[in-house]
Amino acid sequence: MVYILFNRDKIFGVYGTLTMLQANCYIFVYRLYSGGKLNRELYLQIKNQLDELALDSLESLQKTMASAYVDIESYELEDSSFTALKNISDHISFRFDVLEELLGKDSRVNVTFPGNNALDNMMVTAEIETVWREMDPDNYLEVITKLKKLIIKRISTLQLMFESRIIFGNVSDKQASTLSYQVWPADIANWNLPNNSPVFGEGFATCFQYQVPGVFGIVTNPYYGYTF
Repeated sequence: MVYILFNRDKIFGVYGTLTMLQANCYIFVYRLYSGGKLNRELYLQIKNQLDELALDSLESLQKTMASAYVDIESYELEDSSFTALKNISDHISFRFDVLEELLGKDSRVNVTFPGNNALDNMMVTAEIETVWREMDPDNYLEVITKLKKLIIKRISTLQLMFESRIIFGNVSDKQASTLSYQVWPADIANWNLPNNSPVFGEGFATCFQYQVPGVFGIVTNPYYGYTF
């Protein structure tokens, strides 16, 4: 975790531990107090909260310090693509859960995946692999293997449950409907567009002119982000 301490868009410091954040908060708020920019009551309130600072009390401290125009933001420190993998994997699982629910509710519904079969699907294209490789060359093979295994597993599970209603082949918006879901590898910018919006992007996005019922994007490409 990384903590950023700032005041009116001016960064005071970036800290890698809660204790470092605590020490520098003491310094920062004292400077504000001694400079007449913080009244005694609020200074003592913040100081008391800093004395008892722990992860579960950080949110309360953030609210108190915000009243003095001092902000604390916290972020996960990323030194590999594993955070992206986790977030996108969670999203993939969620989207497959939606498909499973749709198939379970109506026996007329079918789902088409791009590719030839579960093992030879096209949910992670060569272009998407390149994005992952450039993001994290050191861990690329492990990350892409885990990503593909998850997709294969979820497609295979749907096949076991719904058999011939899981189809492989070409996908397009012309084939899409509330009974025919066309699944495609998307990115965070185009997976969930408003209905009837033009679908923009490269790769499989070019197979879809408009976001219509049945066009079903699943993010496998981290290029535009991976925070949902």
